[in-house]
Amino acid sequence: MVDLVEKVWEDWGIGEEQTIESLISGNWEKIVGRDMASKCAPTNLSKDGKTIQIRAASSTIKQELTFRRTEILKKIQSVKGCNTVTQLRIF
Repeated sequence: MVDLVEKVWEDWGIGEEQTIESLISGNWEKIVGRDMASKCAPTNLSKDGKTIQIRAASSTIKQELTFRRTEILKKIQSVKGCNTVTQLRIF
């Protein structure tokens, strides 16, 4: 039975669809850099797919992300499938 379920999942592509959130999370280190990636993280995407929320570890990191907002957005939009993201909400 397990083999049958796995075969159906494979044939139908179940579990292979990547969401915008997973694409951003998977590329987070490339988007913000190795040092910054350990101090902040994307948490979720708005229902309309335009705003990504980012949790910062401190007010200093929040300020740095705010300064780099345009750069971060461009890098997010360069990830295939993430061009609908147009805003960051940093908290």
